Amino acid sequence: MGAGLACSTTCGRSPEDLDEVLTDSRLLDAGQKKAELAPYNMMDGKDDGEPGMSPVTCSTDLSASPSNQEEAEEEDEGAVDVGKGEEAMLVFEESFNEVLGLCRKGRVFDAMTALKNLEQDVQERSPAKRLDGGQALRNFVQRLQEDPLLKTLREVHGRMTSVLSILGPSALPGGAGDKRWVSVNITDPNIHPEFHGDIRIRFAEGAERDPHGPSTQIITYGSLTAYPMDLEEFVSVYRETDLYEKEWVADCEQCEGKVGGPEKLYSAYSRFINSSPLMPTRLEILTVREFAVCTKSPVPNRGPGVVVVDMSPPSDAKTFAGWPMPDPVKRITRMSGVGLILYFTPRKDKPGFCDVFAFAKAAAPLPQWLVPLSLLKRFFANHFVSLFRAIKNFIKDDWEKLGYKDRISGKPDLYESISDIKRMLSQAS
Repeated sequence: MGAGLACSTTCGRSPEDLDEVLTDSRLLDAGQKKAELAPYNMMDGKDDGEPGMSPVTCSTDLSASPSNQEEAEEEDEGAVDVGKGEEAMLVFEESFNEVLGLCRKGRVFDAMTALKNLEQDVQERSPAKRLDGGQALRNFVQRLQEDPLLKTLREVHGRMTSVLSILGPSALPGGAGDKRWVSVNITDPNIHPEFHGDIRIRFAEGAERDPHGPSTQIITYGSLTAYPMDLEEFVSVYRETDLYEKEWVADCEQCEGKVGGPEKLYSAYSRFINSSPLMPTRLEILTVREFAVCTKSPVPNRGPGVVVVDMSPPSDAKTFAGWPMPDPVKRITRMSGVGLILYFTPRKDKPGFCDVFAFAKAAAPLPQWLVPLSLLKRFFANHFVSLFRAIKNFIKDDWEKLGYKDRISGKPDLYESISDIKRMLSQAS
């Protein structure tokens, strides 16, 4: 479930507060840094860019004659001369490594912001092309276009922002007078005496509906407070999908998962088949799950945390987001149009606890009269109570016996970045 438009709510600190590695290369000796630079990697292929995004281009004509270049220099007093061209390339290289470092830390939104700044800086300082006849700059622009991790960053960022865009003021509950929703409160003292969940469900309306989608399209909102689990642990439960066992989920007939490394920006594949007696058919929930460590909240009125976005593939997709998809199974209804947003935030007043904001859109090829909101309310209440009880009883209480601890230590870039969120919150005034 889950949520957010763009990272709009600041949390009192800039992303750089978390990243001690970042330095100002302009203060470093240019000659020393030049000796440290690795050769540029020329890569085959062409990147046409993501929808709505343009590949980096050089804004200055590299083929201009010397006389035209001299005229351009007279018009542009800020042009970088040949002597400063090497320094400019060192600045670009430092910024390039900064973007890659943010990617390895799972900070997708911060990395995309840094990449856009770098692309703009390259264009603004394009007179540095005169170094090596412009070849150094052309090589660098090609790296920005073709680097595999930057390609993945653009794709992941595009998918995440697309899902997050479903969260707007009209999509959320509007108070007691909003009659669109049915709601259910969940508590469980076995999880924790202070644990509480507010779950609300309604049918999608108007522009929210996919006109080409199934007849039943639903919106689900949830707010969970005081769940007794550390932020890194809670996120690992959702990321390490291959460690999950079907016995942990009520009415789960089958489950499987796969996880990616930094080359996939830590995305994961998840597949569940649920045979709840409350539903008229068995359901297959097939998603790709992507993550972003957020130094600025994508959810209004919340602090830094971790956003998790689940997306379902198109019904006929053989691959999706870099993952191979299984063939549909007869007599099992595959959920489609899933856009699930979870935002995990640590509790400053209760160390070792988390709150979770959740928002989801999903669809199923079933007549809407066959799955009334009263039925959906019972299904989701049963699902979430059993889910969070299972996480507490089967995972949290047996933490030392399972593989999650090793996974956390085995991915220090990601999970230490998540730990930085807690330190950032504890140091905030």
